[in-house]
Amino acid sequence: MIDSAKGWHNIQLAVMGFIGLCGVLRMGETPAGPQWLMWWSTAMSILAFGTSLLSMWMVGSVAFPLYGFMGEGQQLPDNAPGRLKGGIGLTFAAIILMVLASLAGWWPSSAGGDQVEVRDSQGASACGAWVDGAPAGSVWIRTDEGTVTVNLRQIADLRPVSSC
Repeated sequence: MIDSAKGWHNIQLAVMGFIGLCGVLRMGETPAGPQWLMWWSTAMSILAFGTSLLSMWMVGSVAFPLYGFMGEGQQLPDNAPGRLKGGIGLTFAAIILMVLASLAGWWPSSAGGDQVEVRDSQGASACGAWVDGAPAGSVWIRTDEGTVTVNLRQIADLRPVSSC
């Protein structure tokens, strides 16, 4: 049982490293979702970290027992199998919590807002907001000079922009 616990303890260290790596990768990134989603993601990350610490303690107490330093003839306490199973279960719970925390990264980005910049094959460009109701095969873009009709076959580049 001690060997199994030591193997699981190594897996738990990898999970803890994954949680830390996910936190580092998110630093400096502008959040894409609403404020409540960012708080939810933060809470899930903290719960994942806490769950991971608890699971490591539970499995570690079986893998590396400190009571009596496990001299010859000593046995693990009766609750050691339960602590090992519970620690393994909490390891999976920590992984699930981290996945839930990372789902905030899938929120659609609002980097471009309502504005788009369109360039046609001749090099002309228009920048403005989409307007619904254009005829088939074209798009309407409301610019500062008025509404522009752009043929879809002539579009060479189309990208969202924050301002025109």
